[in-house]
Amino acid sequence: MADLAALWSRALSGDRAPIERALAEDSRLPGPRANLELAGRFAETVAADRASGLAVLAGWLATPPQLATPLPEGTEEFLPACAALAAGAVAARAAADGEALPGDAVALLSTAAGDPRWRVRELAATGLQRVLAADWRAGMDQVEVWLRSGEPLPMRAAVAAVAEPPLLRDPQHAAQATAVVTEAVDALLAVPAAERRAEDVRVLRKALGYAISVVAAADPEAGLPLLERLAASDDTDAAWLVRENLAKARLKPFADRLGALRRPG
Repeated sequence: MADLAALWSRALSGDRAPIERALAEDSRLPGPRANLELAGRFAETVAADRASGLAVLAGWLATPPQLATPLPEGTEEFLPACAALAAGAVAARAAADGEALPGDAVALLSTAAGDPRWRVRELAATGLQRVLAADWRAGMDQVEVWLRSGEPLPMRAAVAAVAEPPLLRDPQHAAQATAVVTEAVDALLAVPAAERRAEDVRVLRKALGYAISVVAAADPEAGLPLLERLAASDDTDAAWLVRENLAKARLKPFADRLGALRRPG
């Protein structure tokens, strides 16, 4: 596609239509897999000039989006998803430079974490992973804000952000990620059963359906007892979480210990 840096420069000068069209037309949407490579390149382009452009990203994330041009049908979700990842890249660049996370970038990332569109939420979590990779403590401060928001979608983003194996090679990071996932599990199971059919609660449950296995593999000392505790519960969602996570290949090294937890159904 055209030079992203040149198109972004034009957007910063007020001519936003060319980059909006270029991103949308090369988004691979509508389709099963968006062009995440393009989203990543765009995020790096924005982060290279992080002093500018967040207002453009905020417009893309607004409801309704503030666009300079009509987009091809089915591609509308790509721009706010790109904005989410770019906000994370801006925050990560600041963290890597030893600076405080820019408040406006963090606000955009938080907005995206609670967005009803799954691609936007996914790239918000990926954006926060960039911050965690650059400065674990700064990233964890934001993880904890989302985790303790009391809202299932930001909590889901917090879980997805830390449940990333390359980030958990440090044992302390793994232990902190396990604590995040454990708190999210407890929050899910504290939701009254009659309210668990709500879509945002189901989204949180789905994330925990893989995240427990990620932290258990990275931190067996705390993660495996979490699975054992869930297996001892008579809560149907606890049982579902156990079944889903035990199916993950990453737990095969612990098969002898976990084999007794498997339940039919």
